[in-house]
Amino acid sequence: MALLANEVMTTPVVSVRADTSLKKTAELLDENSFSGLPVVDDEERLIGIVSETDILRYTQQIIGQPLRDPHRVFTNSREVLHIDITHRGVEVIELVATTSVETLMTLDVISVSEDDPLYEVVRLMQEHSINRIPVVNDSEKLVGIITRADLIRAMLKNWKTFSLD
Repeated sequence: MALLANEVMTTPVVSVRADTSLKKTAELLDENSFSGLPVVDDEERLIGIVSETDILRYTQQIIGQPLRDPHRVFTNSREVLHIDITHRGVEVIELVATTSVETLMTLDVISVSEDDPLYEVVRLMQEHSINRIPVVNDSEKLVGIITRADLIRAMLKNWKTFSLD
């Protein structure tokens, strides 16, 4: 018998709202060692997803140079940027920090339902080159998330009998 999404998913899910600042989002990513977060509305319905890559890409566009760590953009660390932190540089960083997630979140989110088989989750993750997949119920409310780490845990737990189908 195939494993189902609800048997592997992580719950509760750390998520953000569309009006959450990039600074707060980067802090949540850093504190939880996540690379992305689902974005939900006031009824907890999935409306988007935001990743470290999204934040880095957006920040690079605004600042004009590559970045490696989205959390450090918003700290006082000397490792932040290789730009002269002049008054203008501080203004740019503050602008990026206060930008809301809705500015750069991905709207076309690939998700699965609680009863989808794990092989479908793996297929979607591979086909779309994504590292996480939100799990929603019939009302599109976010109920869980499956990451690559969750897949590895499922494999280890079920190693002797592991089968995707």
